[in-house]
Amino acid sequence: MAKVESNIKFRCQHVLTGHSKAVASVKFAPSGKLLATASADRTACVWNLETGARVATLSGHTGGISDVAWNPNERYLCTAADDNTLKLWDAETGACLRTLTGHTNFAFCCNFDFAGHLLASGSFDETLRLWDVRTGKCLREVPAHSDPVTAVHFSYDGSMLVSSSLDGLIRLWDTQTGHCLKTLFDRDSPPVSFAAFSPNAKYVLCNTLDNRARIWDYERGRTVKTYEGGHVNKQYCMTSGFCITDLGQWIVTGSEDCSICVYDMNRRDVVASIPGAAGALGEAAAAAAGAAPSAMEVASGSGGDAGAGGGSNSSGSGHIAPVLTVNVHPSLPVIASGGHSPDNTARVWVAERGAEGMEVAAGATGS
Repeated sequence: MAKVESNIKFRCQHVLTGHSKAVASVKFAPSGKLLATASADRTACVWNLETGARVATLSGHTGGISDVAWNPNERYLCTAADDNTLKLWDAETGACLRTLTGHTNFAFCCNFDFAGHLLASGSFDETLRLWDVRTGKCLREVPAHSDPVTAVHFSYDGSMLVSSSLDGLIRLWDTQTGHCLKTLFDRDSPPVSFAAFSPNAKYVLCNTLDNRARIWDYERGRTVKTYEGGHVNKQYCMTSGFCITDLGQWIVTGSEDCSICVYDMNRRDVVASIPGAAGALGEAAAAAAGAAPSAMEVASGSGGDAGAGGGSNSSGSGHIAPVLTVNVHPSLPVIASGGHSPDNTARVWVAERGAEGMEVAAGATGS
């Protein structure tokens, strides 16, 4: 792998402990002042990012939680869980406001539209559903895929919804009619574990179980950027995200080698890598060779019972298990990440421009 100079470094600001199983989802609140985490331990938590203190615990699901989403007004959260339900919560008090039922298998992913009136969910029952947030009524059920739905995300104006699936397809939907507008797939059709619109909704970012992240131009129906060589993703559903700040334009993704990889969005090379803690790669490899859960089991929020990990800073501050989820702060070069068991932590990382460049491995590829 070639070497490139980069002066971007990441400092671990918080290690958030308290979950007893894998952290499956981390999401910054729209204001960037709070972070929500969801875990296979059947709980979700809300954390104060200034202090790192836990301010609310959401308890009530009878199965592991695979995803959490913020309503744009920050007053409410939604969780999707292995008990086939979604729940709406008061973000301040942690009270459950409503339980949404209808999915016949694990509810795996959820997202609000940007007005906050609609909620989309995807499930292992291969459908996506649209819900009225105010009434809790299911407005539409769509037989979307032929395998579990792994992600749902609205365009910024709410007119479109994108979904991804382990069937290897990405589909775009008209929110009002439920009609499929476009289906995206590669010749090899690797399972797609995550998809989301770009901020301007002209492109779709996805993760696939072939060690790649991709950006699709859905109007032209083809991949325009491919990111590989810096992260490992063959087994678990993992998320990625756009980070666009004064420090650069990046694609951030987790990795099964316990690291977090930051690619330059345009050049496609690695500008930074947040390594796992010392010995983490060996532990992860041993787990994978043993009785590690399958991709679908991890996607559904299943995990081990080991205790939480810890860390402070420098090379020892990384996760000690595969990084299942990352999320990017809405306005700052700050990343949140969540680790699989036995790590069970969420971590908050702040990007800084170093005084001296540092060498990182680069994996520039063509698309």
